[in-house]
Amino acid sequence: GIGGIVEVTVMQSTNYWKNAKQQGLPFTLDPRVTYRGYPSNCLNFVSVTVWQFAANGFIKKMITGGKQRKLSAVEEIGAGLGAGVSSAFMCSPLELIMVQQQRKGTSFVNTLGSITSSGLINWGRGFWMTAMREGVYTAGYLGVTPVIRSAVSKRFPTWNEDVCRVIASCCGGAFSCYLSHPADTIKTCLQGDIERKRFTNHSNTASVLYKEAGIGAFYRGAPWRLFRQIGGMFLIDKIR
Repeated sequence: GIGGIVEVTVMQSTNYWKNAKQQGLPFTLDPRVTYRGYPSNCLNFVSVTVWQFAANGFIKKMITGGKQRKLSAVEEIGAGLGAGVSSAFMCSPLELIMVQQQRKGTSFVNTLGSITSSGLINWGRGFWMTAMREGVYTAGYLGVTPVIRSAVSKRFPTWNEDVCRVIASCCGGAFSCYLSHPADTIKTCLQGDIERKRFTNHSNTASVLYKEAGIGAFYRGAPWRLFRQIGGMFLIDKIR
C-alpha cells in the first residue's frame, strides 16, 4: 500500500502526459492539470497493488502446493501475470474515473454521476484491455524485475543491490511497457470517450488508430509510460 502511494505521488504527471498523448490532448506542466484524478489514482494504485501482491502470493502457493521452495523464472513471471489479470475488475473502473477527471476536470462525485448517466455499461469500458495490460505489467514488476535483479546480483555479488535493481527495473519496465502499450492505448481511448463520439468498441478503436498513424498510433505516450514504469518498479521493489 505504501509503495502504491509513493509511486503515484512521484509519477502522477507522467501518467497524465501519457494519457494526454494517447488522446491528442495538449501537453502541460501545470500541476493543477497533471494531478487531476490524483485521489482516484491513489485509490486505484494502492488497492490494485495490494491485491496484486496478495494474489501473487496465493498463486505462488498454488504452484508450490504450500511447500517452501524457490520458484523458477517462468513460475515467478506466470504468477505475476495471473495476479495482474485478476486485478482488472478493480483497476478498470477506477482508471475510468481518473481518465474522465483528467479529460474534463470534474470532481470525483460529478464524474461518478457523468459515467453512470450515460449508462451502467460504461463501467465496463476498456475492461478487457485493462486485464491484458495489467497481466503483462504485473508479470514485469512481480516477475521479470525480481528475477533479473536476483540473476544480476548472483552474477556480480560485489555490486550494490540498488545498481542491480536499476538494471532490473529498466529491463522489467521495457518488457511490460512495450508489450502492453497497444492494449493500454486502446483502453485509454475507450475510457476517454464514454460518449462514443469517436471510439465505439475495441475493434473500431484499433481501426481508427491504425488509419490515423499505423502501428505508431498504438505507441503514443509510450516514452512517458516507460519512464513511469521504470521508476515505479524501482520504487515498489525497493519498498518491498
